[in-house]
Amino acid sequence: MRRWTAAVVALILSGAAVLSSAACGTNGDGGGGSVAAPAPAVTTPAPPRCHATVAARTADVLEGTVDCAASHQSETIHSGTFDDADAAKAPPASDVFGECDKQASATIGADWRTARLRLDVVLPTAAAWRAGQRWYRCDLVELTGVGPDGKVAARSGSLAGALTADSPLLLRCALVKLDKRSNVETVADSACDVKHEGEFAGVWTAPAKVPYPVKDRDYVPFYEGCLKTIAAYVDMPYDSGFATRTGYIPVMAAKDAWTLGDRGVRCFIWIRFRPLTASTKGVGEKGFPPNIARPS
Repeated sequence: MRRWTAAVVALILSGAAVLSSAACGTNGDGGGGSVAAPAPAVTTPAPPRCHATVAARTADVLEGTVDCAASHQSETIHSGTFDDADAAKAPPASDVFGECDKQASATIGADWRTARLRLDVVLPTAAAWRAGQRWYRCDLVELTGVGPDGKVAARSGSLAGALTADSPLLLRCALVKLDKRSNVETVADSACDVKHEGEFAGVWTAPAKVPYPVKDRDYVPFYEGCLKTIAAYVDMPYDSGFATRTGYIPVMAAKDAWTLGDRGVRCFIWIRFRPLTASTKGVGEKGFPPNIARPS
């Protein structure tokens, strides 16, 4: 994990969309012959369709499906087919990420980034593509958290319409844990009526011209984007002095997901020197004083 600055921090969201890969193997008798081409299959799953485990690569679009009422790790919320049926290999997943992004939010009722969710794009393997499969699918995965310690969670029930009302999946207030060097280590869900240091303020979308951050200076537009998001959340104008009122934690996609087109950044308020016991949404200037250290 990168070095954090004292008041400006960033967490990298682990996990990303799954790309297609070449397939190789045996002819089924233990020898090294060529793989027998599966029968052409161009059908797509009809969402919702749930899967016992998160997909890595698949040659069968229906592989591992279970009843959504049962325990599962992912759900196909949209699927489609590629137009270029004569292509020698599947297009990159980035070609359909935007459609998956749009369809995911439409299906669950809000931007999936406002919740403990991850969007995966799944394509046919190279062997399945050669056999005639032209589908792609968009899967949502529930996580235990949105920081680097977030794990895939087993769930039951479809995600369709899950964010149209109050949902335990939604990001709200958070406990911010620091490591021995006072750098942000984790951001964990918390009730808002107990002492906490953080709160989810919204999603900032990085412009196409903003590169994936590597060096400290690369994070400047992320900090500004999140500060503006926070200002809107607490109902205050954004000006040059606003940064004295709050710390900020931008949680972004991993580099491979960023390359696919996932440029949404989850922005968290971080109040380090005065623990909160209520939500800061819409509190205005009086309810959001400068975040300065207590006198020693």
